[in-house]
Amino acid sequence: MSAHRFGLLWLLVGTLAIGTSALPVIVPLLPAVAQNPANQAGEFDRYMQRGYQLTAKRDYQSALVNFRRALSLRPGDRYALTAISNVEAYLARDRYAAQSRNRLTFVPPNRGMPGQRVAGATRFGECTQGSLSKIVALVPDNNLGMTAAANPSLFFFVPQTTAKSAELLLLSEAGELLLTQQVPLSGKAGILPVTVDAAKVKLQPGQKYQWIFSLTCRPNEPDANPFVSGWIERAELDRNLAQVITAMPPIDRLPLLATSQLWHDTLATLVELQRSNPNNAAIKQQWQDVLKSAGIDPQIVNMPLLR
Repeated sequence: MSAHRFGLLWLLVGTLAIGTSALPVIVPLLPAVAQNPANQAGEFDRYMQRGYQLTAKRDYQSALVNFRRALSLRPGDRYALTAISNVEAYLARDRYAAQSRNRLTFVPPNRGMPGQRVAGATRFGECTQGSLSKIVALVPDNNLGMTAAANPSLFFFVPQTTAKSAELLLLSEAGELLLTQQVPLSGKAGILPVTVDAAKVKLQPGQKYQWIFSLTCRPNEPDANPFVSGWIERAELDRNLAQVITAMPPIDRLPLLATSQLWHDTLATLVELQRSNPNNAAIKQQWQDVLKSAGIDPQIVNMPLLR
């Protein structure tokens, strides 16, 4: 290539470079980037946890706003739908309780199971005395109590009795006997907590269990013993709800437990609080309010706790 042609080539390249630098830079439009799934999951969790925290503070309307925002991120999410349903049911059942700092009521699930909350008459009479002479199970009137615990406590009113022990049976929903547990009695009348023996069985999430509780009046004639029966279900708990419950002191989590329909956990927390604060009238009142809201006889509501 001649020197002249070589010089013209470099001149052309230089001219193009100068001209190009003077042109506007055109940036192609990119499609919108979808929200990062990890960020969306974190936002969902924040809304759910905030909703639970506001429920514990009895700010139910603000809680609903947060649960609905969570649902908008995950349409059809069962935990968000359940939280919304529970709060709306609680507000519809008793607006006074929802607005009160001291009152606590309980709204059971809108489904029930067959059972016998108050012991009926037996063929051979009962080994009990006093004006309150029948065993009464402290359960909602639909005979189904929910719990988040693998080994929950069940609660029974036991009348004054000559029986030295009681018996708790636990069966699977299919009728398989899972637990036979002997419970010693003092003979005194009162409300008796009975914790499912962790060494023998653990309730599984999403499963229902039938329980039968009887006084051993006639050890050799089981069909003569007075009994009550009902059902318990271990809830498949939202991990956000579990996290919020765990982070709260017992006194603060009560409204959240009650609104979340966790009957056995609500009663167990109230019993724990009464034993650690025996002179706290507000805690005692909440215990009475919860039991009355479930239709428990007012005379039984005031009976002492047995150990």
